[in-house]
Amino acid sequence: MLAANPRELPIKYTTVLPQSCITDLKELADSKIVASVSQGIRLAIEAFVADQKQQAYVRELELSMTDAAFAKRTLDSQYDFSHVDSEGAW
Repeated sequence: MLAANPRELPIKYTTVLPQSCITDLKELADSKIVASVSQGIRLAIEAFVADQKQQAYVRELELSMTDAAFAKRTLDSQYDFSHVDSEGAW
């Protein structure tokens, strides 16, 4: 995987990592668990970003649950579509 989005061009970016991380990544690459140190770093960053986005979504959802107007709109919408959601109840 070269980039998260196949149409997205990769860029080089310099960062500082602990020696132990690089050593571990080199071992993973030598064991063919990852194709290269770069791929290991890229996969780790992609997983981290996806996790952070998921956590942000959950926080926003939890915050919206305290919004009475949001709760009412959600329940109203659920009620409005309840007859469509029931299978074979016509």
